[in-house]
Amino acid sequence: MLINKKTILKIFLYFISFILIFILFELFSFDKYYINKSSITFNVDNVRNPQVKKIVRTVDNLGGELYLNLSKKKKDEFYEIDLEKYNNLPNVVEIKADDKNLTLSNNKNENNSKNWPRSHGNHSSNKFSLLDQINSNNINSLDLAWTYKFSKKGVVPGNAIFFEGKIYVSSPGKSLIALDALSGEKIWERNTEGKAAVRGLMIHENKNIYFCDQKNLISINSKDGNLNSNFGNSGKIKLKHKCQTTPVILDNEIIIATFEPGIEVYDLESGKIRWKYFLKEKNKEFFRYGGKRYDYSGGNPWGGISADTNRKIVYVSTGNAGRFYEGTSRPGDNKYSNSVIAIDISSKKMLWEFQEIAHDIWNYDIASPPILTSIIKDGKKIDVVIAPTKFGNTLVLDRLTGKSLYDYKKIKVPLSKIPGEKTAFYQKKFSLPEPFSRQFFRKNDVTNLFPESTEFVTKKIKNASYGFFTPNSINKKNIVYKGGAQWMGASVDHLSGTMFVNSSDIPSFLWLEKAKSKNSYYRYSSNFEIIKDQFGYPGSKPPWGNLTSINLNNGKINWRIPFGEYEELTKKNIPLTGTVNFGGVTATAGNLVFATGTVDNKVRAYRATDGKELWSYKMKYLGSSPPTIFEYNNDQYILVVATGSQTIKSQFPDQTEFGDMMYVFKLKD
Repeated sequence: MLINKKTILKIFLYFISFILIFILFELFSFDKYYINKSSITFNVDNVRNPQVKKIVRTVDNLGGELYLNLSKKKKDEFYEIDLEKYNNLPNVVEIKADDKNLTLSNNKNENNSKNWPRSHGNHSSNKFSLLDQINSNNINSLDLAWTYKFSKKGVVPGNAIFFEGKIYVSSPGKSLIALDALSGEKIWERNTEGKAAVRGLMIHENKNIYFCDQKNLISINSKDGNLNSNFGNSGKIKLKHKCQTTPVILDNEIIIATFEPGIEVYDLESGKIRWKYFLKEKNKEFFRYGGKRYDYSGGNPWGGISADTNRKIVYVSTGNAGRFYEGTSRPGDNKYSNSVIAIDISSKKMLWEFQEIAHDIWNYDIASPPILTSIIKDGKKIDVVIAPTKFGNTLVLDRLTGKSLYDYKKIKVPLSKIPGEKTAFYQKKFSLPEPFSRQFFRKNDVTNLFPESTEFVTKKIKNASYGFFTPNSINKKNIVYKGGAQWMGASVDHLSGTMFVNSSDIPSFLWLEKAKSKNSYYRYSSNFEIIKDQFGYPGSKPPWGNLTSINLNNGKINWRIPFGEYEELTKKNIPLTGTVNFGGVTATAGNLVFATGTVDNKVRAYRATDGKELWSYKMKYLGSSPPTIFEYNNDQYILVVATGSQTIKSQFPDQTEFGDMMYVFKLKD
C-alpha cells in the first residue's frame, strides 16, 4: 500500500520537530556541573518549564510511536528476549573471591570515643563506640538520666549527634534542636523549610552543623543555631534534586547523595558547587514500549553515603530502579541500581560498582550507607566495605577493587512472562557471610502460631507463587519476604570484625494489574499486601524479628536470637517470637549491643559475645533510630529517640503509634 504525500510530510515534520527539540534540550537542560555528561540519559523530567516539558514529552511520545510504526515492532514485544541465549546458558556460574589483589589496611579506621559527631557514628558509618564505662558487668546499674518531649508527634529516623556537651537532634516537625547533655534543657531551635535531617546530620570540627532538609543543604552554627551567612545563600543551598541523607566531608569539600542518582560536591566554606557525578547507566534502548522514553534505569543513593577520609573515596549504596515492582520501562539489569559504588573524589572518577540484585522488581534496595571496616583474611588485615541488605545478604567488598572477599554463585532465574518485562537472566546467591534473614518463601514457612492460624494462612496463599527470585505476575500473587536490613543498617565492631544487625522476616504479597486507564503512562499498576493471620500476626513461622551477630572474618553467624516480644503471646507460654522492628543497633567496647525498634517499645542491652539479654527499659513509644553513645563530664550516656516508625505503622497500624519522646540513660551515681 502506497503512503500518500500528506502522510510522508507529517512524518517528516514530526521527525524534524523531535530532532530540534532533542538538540535544544541537550544543549540547555543538562546541569553544567556534571563531569560525566556522556553517561547522562535524555531526561524529560529535567526540563524546568512545565509548558516546555509538556511539549517535549508530547513530541517524544510521537517520535516513539513513529519509530515503532516504521520499524514494524509490536509495543508488547518491543524489548525482545533472546530465549535461545537464555536456554543455552549454564544454570550456575561460580564466582571465586579475588585473593591476590587485596587492599591491605592502613589502620585509619575512624573511632568514636567521647563524641558522636555524625548520624551512624562517623564517616565510616559503623555505629560503634569505644566507650566501655558501661559494660556487661555493670549494665544492671543503668538508669534513666532524663527525658525530652518534642512539641509534636512524628517519626525521627536519623539518630541524634553529640559534640562537646550538646545534643543535636531533628524534631518530628520542621526544625533542628540543640539540648544540654546534662539536663536535657533546650538551648535553641532552628526551623527549616523541609523536614530537618530526615536521615541524619553531622557536625564538623569547625563547629558548624551540616544536613539536608530534603529541599536544601544547610549549614548552621552549633553555638546559637543561626545560619552561616557565608555558606551558600545565607546558610542554605537550594537543591535541584531531593537529598535526605547525612553528608560527608573530605578536607574542604562537603559531599551529598541526591535523588537524581548521583553525588554533588560543594565548597565547605562558601557552599559553591564544584562538581556533580551522575549514577545512571546510559540509555541503550532508546524508546520503551508504547513509544515513551524511559529514564529510570539507575537507582538513587537514598540509602546513604560514607567516606574513607584517608584515601578520599566516598561510597554510596543505591536503591532499586524506578517503579519498584514493575520494570517494563527499564529493560535489562539496570546497572548502578541495588549497588555499592565507590567514587574517587581526587580524580573525580568511579572506581567500581558492585550490584547485588539485577533488574529488581521486589523492592530489595540497599537501604543504608556502606560501612567501612577491616577484616582478617588469610592472616592479613584487609580494608573492606560492608553492606547488609534487605535480602539478608552481607556484601563484603574490597575497599579499592570492589571485589567480593567471599565466593558466590550466579543462579539462572525464571524469566518474567509479562509482555515488555525484560528481567535478568541471573541473580547472585551468597553462602558466606551466612544470610541473616529468610530470603525466599517456602511452603513450610506458613505460621504455626496456632492451628487455626496455620489453616487460615494456608488457604490465603493457596494459589500464590513463590521461590528464589520468582517474577511478579498479572493478577497472581507472588510471596516475598520484606525485612532484612532496613534504613538503620548494622553496627560493626572493627576491633573484632563482628557485625550486629536487626532484621524482620515478614511475608508479603506482590502482584500487578493492567492499568485501568488506556492513557496511563504505565501499562501496569502494582500492589503490595502484608500476609497476616486472622489475629494480625505475620503469616510466617516465628521468629518474625531477629538480632544477629556475624563474624566477618569467616562469614559465620556467631548467634541469632529473637528480637522483641509480644507480651500477650509470652503469657500463653509461647516461645519468644520476636517482632517486626525498625530502630537499629549500636555496639560498644563494653561488650554490649544496644538495640531498639521493636513494637514492645523496649530498648535492650545484649552481651555482644553470646547475645544474652542483660538489661531492658520499656519506653512510651517505639525507638525510631539506633542509640547514640557519648561521654560527658566523665559519664557515659545512652540516648534513644522514641518516635515510632512510619513503615511499621503503615504495615501493622494496630501495633504501634507515632511518638514524641527521647530518653537518655547513665549509670546510677
